[in-house]
Amino acid sequence: MSFWELAAHAPGDVVLVDVDGTAVDRTALLERVRALEEQLTGFGPRSFGFLLCANRVEDIALLLACLRRGHVPLLLSADMPADQLEALAAHYGPDWIAGRAGPTGPVPQPSRGTPAAVLHPALGLLLSTSGSTGSPRLVRLSREALDANARSIAAYLTLSGDERAITSLPMNYSYGLSVINSHLAAGGTLVLNNDSVMSREFLQRLEDHRVTSLAGVPSMYQMLARTGFFKRPAPALRTLTQAGGKLDDRMTRLVAEAAEANGLRFFVMYGQTEASARISFVPPERLAGKIGSIGIAIPGGRLDVAPDSGELIYEGPNVMLGYAQHPADLALGDELGGRLATGDLGRVDEDGFFYITGRLKRFVKISGNRIGLDEVEQALQAHLPGLVSVGGKDDGLVVWIESGDAAAIDAAKTFLRDQFMIHHSMVKLRLVDHLPLLPTGKKDYSPLLSSQ
Repeated sequence: MSFWELAAHAPGDVVLVDVDGTAVDRTALLERVRALEEQLTGFGPRSFGFLLCANRVEDIALLLACLRRGHVPLLLSADMPADQLEALAAHYGPDWIAGRAGPTGPVPQPSRGTPAAVLHPALGLLLSTSGSTGSPRLVRLSREALDANARSIAAYLTLSGDERAITSLPMNYSYGLSVINSHLAAGGTLVLNNDSVMSREFLQRLEDHRVTSLAGVPSMYQMLARTGFFKRPAPALRTLTQAGGKLDDRMTRLVAEAAEANGLRFFVMYGQTEASARISFVPPERLAGKIGSIGIAIPGGRLDVAPDSGELIYEGPNVMLGYAQHPADLALGDELGGRLATGDLGRVDEDGFFYITGRLKRFVKISGNRIGLDEVEQALQAHLPGLVSVGGKDDGLVVWIESGDAAAIDAAKTFLRDQFMIHHSMVKLRLVDHLPLLPTGKKDYSPLLSSQ
């Protein structure tokens, strides 16, 4: 049975631990889910709505109600700016909006937008293609894709009913959602959290609720490393997972060594929202010899490198139906047939482990030379002590360095000249206290482009 049926949980099993520490067992959660199912019937046998979520019990209950009864939610951040929400609602015309701040809480409320288009029978869920949730470009996912990916993740992580994962990432972000789905599929417990990994509240929840699994994007691992977290991890912790962008080799090695010293498993993973989240993983026992790799395809999936373009191609049951940019697109069926061109360039080694070498679109031409922005960023990241973001256009690069030391500017100039033959006149370098990040914790490159 699918994870939204909660079949892996017995009646008395604790499924969720709320942010205030209240335990919610399977029986209590299903009561909430069924009450929301009843409310959704007021919008017809099948409806389309906006779920503004923030890792709350009612948000998860409403998601499960939608999946169980065929309603289609678009997951958005609960703190989405009002103007963005209004523009998106005017564009797509949802039947209902739930989760806005105020007395209505997470209960679905009728939307005043124009009626939504016909929904394709296979459509189960919509997610934003990036951290910019105001973008009208959405990923169309089927319920089958979500369930397939949840079960695949549970399989390679060997999740079981005694797992307790903390929601360290937003629910509307595909990585954060995959943590929820896979642990529901395995019969585990979710410790709900909306606080920063640097907060006292977050660290207290890790200890108080004996959290066994922690998921993070690269910026989160960088922040935790600065606090010495990996030298003395939480006592019940046994699994670390990382996705949402490349963790630089130096930090990967640091976390891997700390994990081994403390008896933890550290999974480096790769995925995209277009694949319901996960595409590949590095088995922890192989990580030391495969630093920099995205690993092997998840169970049930297949990875290849296109011989003509060098692009990574993924095939599996978790691939999206396609994109939506207009209301009429919600009526479209499966346009990809389980085959996803990732947009990432890659290679595969003699052991079948894959590596990303760049992005098809993350290239610029400087003085006639083709420059891979990801390659430059990764090289600078390894060379400098602070975090680095690299953007640019064909008339030059923009480099932001998270540092207060002006010497980092000269070091970066020298490195770019010596390693990439890029003259300093073609580079704008900026020192910043903190790199701009998207709500998902990924680097936000848009400010770099606007500073050109």
